[in-house]
Amino acid sequence: MAVATPRTARPQPEDDKRMELTEHLGELRSRLIRIILYLVAGSTVCYYFFKPLYRLLFWPMEQAIKASGKPMQFLFIDFINPFFVVLEISVVAGLILTLPFITLELWGFIAPALTRQERKPLRFVAPAAFLLFLCGVALSYYVSRSAITWLIGFVDYFPNAVLMQDPKKYVMFMLKIMGIFGLMFELPVVLGFLAHVGIVKSAAMKKYWRHAIVAIAFVGMLVTPTNDVMTMLMMVVPIFILYLGSIFLVQFIEKKRAQRTR
Repeated sequence: MAVATPRTARPQPEDDKRMELTEHLGELRSRLIRIILYLVAGSTVCYYFFKPLYRLLFWPMEQAIKASGKPMQFLFIDFINPFFVVLEISVVAGLILTLPFITLELWGFIAPALTRQERKPLRFVAPAAFLLFLCGVALSYYVSRSAITWLIGFVDYFPNAVLMQDPKKYVMFMLKIMGIFGLMFELPVVLGFLAHVGIVKSAAMKKYWRHAIVAIAFVGMLVTPTNDVMTMLMMVVPIFILYLGSIFLVQFIEKKRAQRTR
């Protein structure tokens, strides 16, 4: 008499979910490891080229000092500080340098969970966001000279004063103003995404454009590191122009959504 071989039990739905979660966590760990390796490699490159990188960041201050005619010296209060300043600058610059690779890793992890229709617009969003961020950084680099000149002008309030500048604070000021300008320039991307999910309407953007001017000016006043009028205007005016251009972008997205729903 033949003995029937037992059939292998089919995995339960809970087992499938557990296996799927384990696979996702494994992929996330692999991508995080690669992101850390990218950051280490980028920081190493920036550390190796630190002197030209610092000369690039120091140029606005150098021009402002020449324009003001005021003496200035960099000041370290501890012999350990120069090393940590170099290290911190290298890490931040390395993060900026490897940002495209980090974005690709994050996109590679998120993309499988999206449908083809959802992934299609994001192919254009990522390059546009990166390009707008670079435009904001470039504008801030140009504006920073005027902002620093304005701030150095207050040294005249104190007779015989000599400016002793902490290099770390200066570099962090430059990175902060670059980051703020870069993020503010992402406004079209944010509005485009909100239009894609149906939250923002072009009609409302046209109707409340005066309110948008006030809101953009208020945010610009809050986030501008120097709080001077020139720097704020140099940021607010391009942002409002981007807002006006975003109206046409939202209209285009609305037409595409209407075509899909037909």
